[in-house]
Amino acid sequence: MEQQEIKLDIPPIFQSDAEEKPFETCVVCGKDLLHSQENYMVEKVFKTYEGHDFKSTVFEFAICTTCHQKMQEGMSEESMQNMQNYYQQFIQQRGSDSIMIDLRTFDVNQWLSKCFFKSTPVSEMKEYQVVGMFKGDKLILNQPPMVIGYQAMEEMAELLSKQTRDEMNGFREKFLGPPPEFSEFIYGKKLIMV
Repeated sequence: MEQQEIKLDIPPIFQSDAEEKPFETCVVCGKDLLHSQENYMVEKVFKTYEGHDFKSTVFEFAICTTCHQKMQEGMSEESMQNMQNYYQQFIQQRGSDSIMIDLRTFDVNQWLSKCFFKSTPVSEMKEYQVVGMFKGDKLILNQPPMVIGYQAMEEMAELLSKQTRDEMNGFREKFLGPPPEFSEFIYGKKLIMV
């Protein structure tokens, strides 16, 4: 029996800051995401500024599941295994109850107010990433959205093989092209494709 998808309207944090509206196309293949009925992921990285109450978007993109799966196939077996182990260790440490969503009281802003892996509040992070799964104009809660804080990003980056880092850098160069002032943040180990 197929699990019913639990959906919410796309929260503003997952909309394109550049376009000021929901993402419409896959960054890789150009597929129409809002009408194709294929699941897609949105990933955004934010930088905060100490002493100020604002953040800037370092990069943002949406990618359909077909293209995302093709990208994951480019990851080395070692990297895939390391990432799976990282996630399994996290699940064992926290227990599955702590990551369940109670739909009666769910508040997406509260859910995304701290790192999924480290529980560090976003307000204390200098950089962080948000990731969510979508279909059409809805966020799918069956795979909860998450914030990945800088510390977790660093730990994950250390688990990636050179082959996988090269693959991610190739993706970044081809599809994201960050402004020069952010290249140090993106290059090498800090782009984590979930």
